[in-house]
Amino acid sequence: MKHSQKILGDIWKELELSLENSKHPFHIFTITTINGNFPDSRYVVLRNVNETKKTIYFNTDKRSNKIKHIKNNNNVCALFYDIVKKIQLRIYGSIKEETNLNILKNIWNKSREMSKQCYLNKYAPGTIIENSKDYVNNNHKIDINDGFSNFAVLKIEIDRIDWLNLSHQGHERLMFDLKQNKSDWISP
Repeated sequence: MKHSQKILGDIWKELELSLENSKHPFHIFTITTINGNFPDSRYVVLRNVNETKKTIYFNTDKRSNKIKHIKNNNNVCALFYDIVKKIQLRIYGSIKEETNLNILKNIWNKSREMSKQCYLNKYAPGTIIENSKDYVNNNHKIDINDGFSNFAVLKIEIDRIDWLNLSHQGHERLMFDLKQNKSDWISP
């Protein structure tokens, strides 16, 4: 097996491991979308990985600005960093909202109640409020599943992975082009 193929296999393995371990450094990552002409970054939680389809997934509130951003420009960069192994991943691709209702319901039903409560907020993320907790929905009669109407799953279809290994013995950088099924060593 070529060294580059092993590295790509390790990338997928680490992404998968992060789904099982919330303390894994790839569990929370930065997603950057384009807002007009400006990058807009935020942290999200990795929720699923599909090596065969070359996709990664995360959940969001469908009222959030990132939904508007991806409708205008679906180019995206996801940034991961393992501080112990000193491995950085920049994942480039296109981002799409999952529209299959059966898939959405399945993911929603597997979500923890604590996660579902985030989708019951009275206001869309980014809305100006008077007090810090004004977004909280205090209606005790509301059903947790009412949050489903605000629930979205976003899928990144990966085109390229830029792998960087920071090492005292010399940095290494490898660019994987998943569309062309090739890789190239590049200067770090």
